[in-house]
Amino acid sequence: MESFSDFLSPIDVQLHELLLDPNNPRFAELGEEIDQVPEARFAEPKVQQAAFDKMKATKFSVTELRDTIKELGFLPMDRLVVRSWKGASPEGKRYVVIEGNRRVAALKWLLDLHEAGKETFSEKQLNSFKGFEVLLLDDQLAPQTARWILPGLRHVSGIKEWGPYQKARMVFELRETGKTAQEVAQSLGLSTREANQLWRAYLALEQMGQDEEYGEYAEPRLYSYFEEVFKRPNVREWLGWDDEQQKFTEDTKLREFYGWMKGEKTDDGELGQPKLPEARSIRELSRVLEDPKGLAVFRSSDGDLPRALARVEADHQIEFAPTVLMCETILGSLSPDRLRRMTASDIGTLKALRTRIDQLLEDRARLGGGASGQVQP
Repeated sequence: MESFSDFLSPIDVQLHELLLDPNNPRFAELGEEIDQVPEARFAEPKVQQAAFDKMKATKFSVTELRDTIKELGFLPMDRLVVRSWKGASPEGKRYVVIEGNRRVAALKWLLDLHEAGKETFSEKQLNSFKGFEVLLLDDQLAPQTARWILPGLRHVSGIKEWGPYQKARMVFELRETGKTAQEVAQSLGLSTREANQLWRAYLALEQMGQDEEYGEYAEPRLYSYFEEVFKRPNVREWLGWDDEQQKFTEDTKLREFYGWMKGEKTDDGELGQPKLPEARSIRELSRVLEDPKGLAVFRSSDGDLPRALARVEADHQIEFAPTVLMCETILGSLSPDRLRRMTASDIGTLKALRTRIDQLLEDRARLGGGASGQVQP
């Protein structure tokens, strides 16, 4: 792993010199594509305001961080990492935040509250919010991977973890530089297996983005579906994943799978209701794929997971007789000593079993089974 300390130098900055990263990987959690804002426009007020507003979203926990800084003050023991902004600004030198966007957003928020009269801070507090030391990355000399690894060290396996899509994007970017799966894993504090799984799921989402029919619907939130696919070997194999080609090869099934996730396209081009409404539905799909009859039900025009699973269950009813005989044998083998050591829970289990048997025999009698069969206590 590169020694990034050779490319970092401490500098003093003012808060107004720092630009929130409008292409922050965290924003993918809001369902957005990243790398959409051109570098030259980073400093535009509306671009920065949009990034600030996104950072204040509940899931990023900036509110909690803001309140912590309010109570304890800003303690820059763990310094922010920035790079020089490549655009031109009449306000002078500006820096883009690589690591520390949440903290910068929290500080800007506190200053806004102070200026609006909703909070009151001393001059000393305000000065600590406005000026502090950061680490400047020399991105002319630093390796290309630095912008990904530096925040990744904290957010892939550390403080305020990124979501799965952001982690996967990080792994993908590092693999694209020529790093092996093992090198990427070591760089980010992951296991090689986890790094490979993140990489494959990201490639699968990218493959969907290239599909002529469903490509426009590929979005970061669907990443979790593919993550589940790679946790289910039979689903992965059904879709024909090929590590060498880095894609699924069963095109017909893959297109069908996209339709299950997003809804099949109608004749007028609209999407119907998805048969897999959430990522964890893949776990149930895994069972359905093992049963041809269940899969046929699922594929039908009115098919869904509950109907398909009911079909699967119908074909896999447990043969009760051998199980009951085994229970009878076990109960008959209990020694007097074991009976004396029975706990209240053990006794409760036996009583529940007796109640269940009594009820089953009564139900059978009511259905005309021809046996009174009432078992006496």
